[in-house]
Amino acid sequence: METGEIDVLSVLNVHDSGEIINPQTAEGQVHGGMVMGLALGLSEGLRYSKEGKPLNNNLLDYKMPTTMDMPDLEVAFVIDKDPIGPYGNKSLGENPLCSPAGAIRNAVLDATGVAINHIPLATQTVYEQMKQAKLRD
Repeated sequence: METGEIDVLSVLNVHDSGEIINPQTAEGQVHGGMVMGLALGLSEGLRYSKEGKPLNNNLLDYKMPTTMDMPDLEVAFVIDKDPIGPYGNKSLGENPLCSPAGAIRNAVLDATGVAINHIPLATQTVYEQMKQAKLRD
């Protein structure tokens, strides 16, 4: 609350993907999606000057998280065979990307009472929104 910094401690991502044919590959797919979703929710985004020029349009200034920035990631699958899908499986693809940013936004709302309806929820953004809501000096 002092700084607006968000610290995600762990993530559990659960998927109904039917019969899992290759569990190790499926788990890797979900881990990758969770990392992308966390980055989208917390840090990744182009920033612009008041004149509309991009401020972080190169890989030196556009900060992407590394493995050192990630919390504990857990994956679970609901095994419900699809009678139509090949071998009983369902899609997995980009589904894991969808939930982390929204979950982070809802956690911030729950913790502060401040609804921030745009991402990323970078520290500065959260601090400014809390200040605007009169939770900060």
